[in-house]
Amino acid sequence: MIVGLLHKIAKNSLERPNIILAFIFFFLPFIFSIVARLAFGFPIDAPTLAVNAAIALGFWITSVALLFILIKLIKGAPSLKFTGLLTGQSFIHLFTFILSVFMLAVLLVLMPGFFHSMSEIVGDGSFTDAELQTVLSQLPLPSDDAFMGWIAILAASLIIFIGVFLMSVYLIYLLINFAGQGSRKQNWLVLILWLLIIGAFRFFALTI
Repeated sequence: MIVGLLHKIAKNSLERPNIILAFIFFFLPFIFSIVARLAFGFPIDAPTLAVNAAIALGFWITSVALLFILIKLIKGAPSLKFTGLLTGQSFIHLFTFILSVFMLAVLLVLMPGFFHSMSEIVGDGSFTDAELQTVLSQLPLPSDDAFMGWIAILAASLIIFIGVFLMSVYLIYLLINFAGQGSRKQNWLVLILWLLIIGAFRFFALTI
């Protein structure tokens, strides 16, 4: 079912690009972050949020451009549209948004008082490790009966996180596969090169 849905997403994105939908999906995680902060009383640093959104937007467009160039160089794909890849890859941001909502729900179940306690000590958007330790020490510990439930929820969350990552990578592969004629080796070559370059860029960006 999921595989079939990803096939449909990839094909429809390439055949009928929707740039408006793409940008809506891209900004969903940022909108969710703002709404969640407002809901729990956390301060919002608008300049920092705007800079982070601009950086993420630049990285997203650059990553799509890189994928577009690699496909053109290795497979040809004369009818491939940049907007098609942009639309297809935007669904990864939709997956991220859904995962964020799920993880927030998990945290609310496991640590119902965490966000309320944190909002009381966060005044300028930052806090010390000692303050975080204080908040965590004040949270009620699970009973012996509930502990296995915690483990099950955390295990399920990890499985879902890995599943979303694999879905995202597979979606990229499908976009490559449906973008013009080419062999499976060419598809894998494009995917591996793209992942290596994107991974290296992220690594060096984090170390700067």
